[in-house]
Amino acid sequence: MHPTLLLVEVLLETFAYLKPSGSASEKSLSRRSLSALARTCKPFYEPAMDLLWEDMDDYGIIPLLGCVTRLYPLVYAYGCKGFFYSDDPLSEHEGRQFLRHAARVRSLCIQSDEHFHLLTGLPIAKTCVFPRLLALRLVMRICLGQNANHWHLFLSPVLRRCELPGFYSDLKSIGTLCPGLESLSLGSVAVHATDELPYKLLSETVRSCKQLKHLQCTRLDCASWKHLSNLPTLVTVTIDEGFDDVQLDPHNVNFAPFLNITCLYFRMNTAAYAITIMQHSKFPSLKVLGLNFVATLPVADAEQLVHALSKCKTSQTLEYMEINSIYRSEAPESLLPKAIRHLFCFTQLRTLHLYFPIYLDDHILFEAMSSWPHIHSLALANIHFLITFRGVFAALHLCPHLHNLALHIDTVHIDIDPEAETDTLQHTSLQTLDVGTSHAGDPEAVARTIFSMLPCISRVCQGELEWDEVNSQLESLRFSTVNV
Repeated sequence: MHPTLLLVEVLLETFAYLKPSGSASEKSLSRRSLSALARTCKPFYEPAMDLLWEDMDDYGIIPLLGCVTRLYPLVYAYGCKGFFYSDDPLSEHEGRQFLRHAARVRSLCIQSDEHFHLLTGLPIAKTCVFPRLLALRLVMRICLGQNANHWHLFLSPVLRRCELPGFYSDLKSIGTLCPGLESLSLGSVAVHATDELPYKLLSETVRSCKQLKHLQCTRLDCASWKHLSNLPTLVTVTIDEGFDDVQLDPHNVNFAPFLNITCLYFRMNTAAYAITIMQHSKFPSLKVLGLNFVATLPVADAEQLVHALSKCKTSQTLEYMEINSIYRSEAPESLLPKAIRHLFCFTQLRTLHLYFPIYLDDHILFEAMSSWPHIHSLALANIHFLITFRGVFAALHLCPHLHNLALHIDTVHIDIDPEAETDTLQHTSLQTLDVGTSHAGDPEAVARTIFSMLPCISRVCQGELEWDEVNSQLESLRFSTVNV
C-alpha cells in the first residue's frame, strides 16, 4: 500500500467520495464498498466505519442492534419463518457492542420505537447514547406506552436539528441537554407523564432553547413569543393551529422586535391568533410571509389582518406574501377597497398571492401596480369585480418584471383595439395568465387580443371549459405566425 494512504487527511478525502448518497441502489453500493474497505486493513477501519454509520436516515437503529450477536435476526431474518430473538434489554457486554458504532451516527431517522426498551439496560441509559448525533427525525405516530419516556437517549449534546411529531415531558429541558440546537420541529401530539397542560409543556420546551434558528410548532403562549422576540439567532417560524386553549391576551402582549426573522408562516383555523401577533410585533427583517386559514376569512378579519401587517415595520423588506382561505360568497357591497390599499406600502414585493375575496377595479389595480414595481407573480381573488382588458394592460405597463398573473378579467366586453394599441400597451415578459372563472365571450376575439398584447402567453389557465376554445385559437394564431 502506498505510504500516502496512511495519512489521515488523505484517507478522509479519498473515502469521502464513497459517502452514501443518491438513489437506494447507489447508497447500497457505497455501503458495501465502505464495509469491504473497513475489512481490508487496520488504517482503513475507523474512517470507513465512520462514513458507513454516519447517516442512518434510511435505516433507523435496527442495523445498530444487529451489531449484537443475539439480535442478528432483527437485521438478517426479520419477517422470515421461525423468526425469533430474546426481547431482554442489552447486557453490559452487548451494550459495548452497540455503543461502539452508535457513537459514529450523525443523522438518524426513526420509524418505530418498538425496540427502545432494549437500550434501557445500557450503563449510560439515563443520558444520550448517540454522543455525536447532529440530526434527529421521527416520522411515526407517537407510541403512548412505556417507550414514550426514552427520548433522552437521543438528545445528543451536539444535536442541531430535531423533528418530532409531538412533544414529551423529557423535552422540557431540551435546550439544556442540547445547547446548540438550531432547528426544532414539533407536531401537535402531547405525551407527558404529568398533569401539566400541553401548551405549557410546549412553552417550557421552546423557552429552554437559546440558539434556535428555525422553529415549527403549534400555537405558543405569550411567554414563548416574548422569549422568541429576544433570540437574535431566530430566522424562521412556522405556527400551526394546535391547542384551542392557547389564548393571547392583547393587554398582556409585550414583545421585543423580532430583529432577524426573515420567514414567518401561520397555518390556522381562523385569523384571530395571527392578528394579535401582528398587532403587537415588529419584524424589520421579514422577507417571506405565509398565512393559511382553514376556515373562511371574513371581510372584517381580512381588513384587520392586512392593516396589522402594514404596521409591522416590514414594508421595506417583505418580498413574498401569500394569504389563503376558503372562499365564501361575500356580498359584493361588503368588500371594501381598504384591504388591498393597506398593502400598497410593501414596495419590495416580488410575489403577492391573495386567495380571499377582495374589492378591485381598474383604478385600484393601477395604484397597486405602481406601488409594486418589482412584482414577479400576482394572484388576486377579485371574483366579484372584473378588471377590463384596458385596466389590465395599463397596469401591466407599470410592472415590466411581472411573469405570472392570476386575475378575473372582463373578457366579454373587449375595450381595446389590439392592432391599434399594440405598441403602447403590449407586455412582453408575462409568461402565465390565469383568468379563473371569467367568461370567455367571443373566443376568437379574446384569443386575438391576448396574442397581440401578451406575445409570451401560449395558453390561458382557466376554470371554465369555454376557455379551451380560446386556447385552441391561440395555438392556431401562433402556428400561423411561425409558418408565415
